[in-house]
Amino acid sequence: MSITTKIQRTIPRIPRRRRVLLGLLIQAALPAISLYIALLLRLDFDQSRIAYSAFIIWAPILIVIRLGALVYFDAHSGLWRYVSVPDLIAVTKSTTAATCIFATLGILLAEPQEIPRSIYLIEWGVHIFLAGGLRMTVRISRERFKDFREQQIPKRNVVIIGAGDAAAAFCAQLKSTPDFRLEPVAILDDETAKIGLSLIGVPIVGTIDSLDQVVRTHKADIAVIAIPSATTSQRTRIVDICRKAQIEFRILPGTNELLEGNVSISKLRRVEVSDLLGRPETHLDEVTLRETFNNKVIIVTGGAGTIGSELARRVIAFGPSKLVLIDHAENPLVLLEYELRAHINEKDWDSTKLITRIADVTNPISIRNIMADHGVDIVLHAAAHKHVYLMEDAPADAVRNNVGGVLNVARAAIECGAEKFVLVSTDKAVAPTSVMGATKRMSELAIRELGANDTTQFTAVRFGNVLGSNGSVIPIFQQQIEAGGPVTVTHPKAERYFMTAHEAAGLILTAAAIGANQEIYLLDMGTPVNIDSLARTMIELSGMVPDKDIKIEYTGLKPGEKLTESLSYDSEELMETANNKLMLVRNNGEDSANLDLLGIFVETASTLSGKKVKEGIRNFVKDYNGNVG
Repeated sequence: MSITTKIQRTIPRIPRRRRVLLGLLIQAALPAISLYIALLLRLDFDQSRIAYSAFIIWAPILIVIRLGALVYFDAHSGLWRYVSVPDLIAVTKSTTAATCIFATLGILLAEPQEIPRSIYLIEWGVHIFLAGGLRMTVRISRERFKDFREQQIPKRNVVIIGAGDAAAAFCAQLKSTPDFRLEPVAILDDETAKIGLSLIGVPIVGTIDSLDQVVRTHKADIAVIAIPSATTSQRTRIVDICRKAQIEFRILPGTNELLEGNVSISKLRRVEVSDLLGRPETHLDEVTLRETFNNKVIIVTGGAGTIGSELARRVIAFGPSKLVLIDHAENPLVLLEYELRAHINEKDWDSTKLITRIADVTNPISIRNIMADHGVDIVLHAAAHKHVYLMEDAPADAVRNNVGGVLNVARAAIECGAEKFVLVSTDKAVAPTSVMGATKRMSELAIRELGANDTTQFTAVRFGNVLGSNGSVIPIFQQQIEAGGPVTVTHPKAERYFMTAHEAAGLILTAAAIGANQEIYLLDMGTPVNIDSLARTMIELSGMVPDKDIKIEYTGLKPGEKLTESLSYDSEELMETANNKLMLVRNNGEDSANLDLLGIFVETASTLSGKKVKEGIRNFVKDYNGNVG
């Protein structure tokens, strides 16, 4: 074993504090060593001619001078492993200055026979050689150790799925970036005309269905899905093939990032549930949104929630004159404020325009005072109780928050001259079987009536479950999988619509921009997702086998829950808008709400039994089919 290799293996094992101390001791010892070597060179290596008594006196003086010069020229603080030309220049400057001081003292105070006059120049050269040489030795040794260590890490063979532009960009990066230790060995693509050709020198050997055989033939360690434009069903199929082949798999970014030139090795990630659930995200008219929200006072209720916080993040980008976030939960609101202010600091936006307020939407005075203090142009009302089964046992609270809160915020908006009010509703408001759904339907009917005012436009937005939101099944399933199971599913046939928080916020903002008064809008959410299949997919993505590694238990539907949800009534007409994914729900006009009676019901609900509250709800929502017992 060479000395260099021994140093390479030894130095990293030394604790950091000891390495720092060792560096200081070396820098303190160098002046004495360089002075001794200079004397040997000047005296022809005849040690008997060295005046050791004088050396013992002058060596400490030189050490002090050199250390002082190092500090003055900041030549002591650089990491030796990263030494560069500026560091060496600093060492040269400090050495030269110290030599000048030392030579002046020596000429004035020392006898020539003790320290010959030529010593000063010789010592200067020796010290630069030793100080710079040691630093360069450490850097070179470090780099050689890094190369040695990387050589011990074997490369992983990669099979790339897809033979398009993204695959080509990925292959090129792999070949030009050996540090990632990934070697592309084969490409698969369902376009049979490409089989037998090569991409960036990597052979296209078969279709995606042949992955299992290719993994064995090429001893592949990882598969990379490089088809940014793949549909949900295509991604699901590819993931199934990867799982059957028992190979680790990753995915490249989507089409938008590809178009922006953001496809890179660093963006390689695990396949997530959203990759297999979603649809291509709806593209919004950013110009129209900016025209709507720019230089306007925007108020978001429920601002610290999943939807409210995403709305805040999106609205900031459009340059409002003020963004006022209202929530009754102080901790999430504080955390969101820190996040947004960090973002604001990176943008050309005045941080004083961000205002957070602790308030409950059930308190009309607090809400009115906030709007009066700050003004209001657009209200995005996302505050609500949303947990279905919890509201079954607390119907009065659901009425007070989901209906009374809407009335309070809406009336304050009218009083303060707001231009627009957007209500966040839910698919559970359609033919509701739950208190939560029924109260959201009541709020839809309420804003239809409130829209008859002369100042404020009222619009409702209806959508399904939001991926990753508080209380949604996905984070619950993740926790259960991490705990080793079981994963609890209500019913094997239960289905739900899913969308991302990004999509939900976009829908709300678009409705605010293009929505008509007294109308309801919804997003084309595709087909509903089977919850049992979702649970099994998440288990498989975690590298385990459902019912073997992780047990699935069926608990039965909770109170108020349906097997499947609907986004609209049969009697409602769905009409396309300028955004082909945003649908206008043409109201059937059958249901209505008497605001005076609704207000009385909200005020008295807390005094009634749960059964009476549910019976009262049915007076306003005729098709409410929940259990009132």
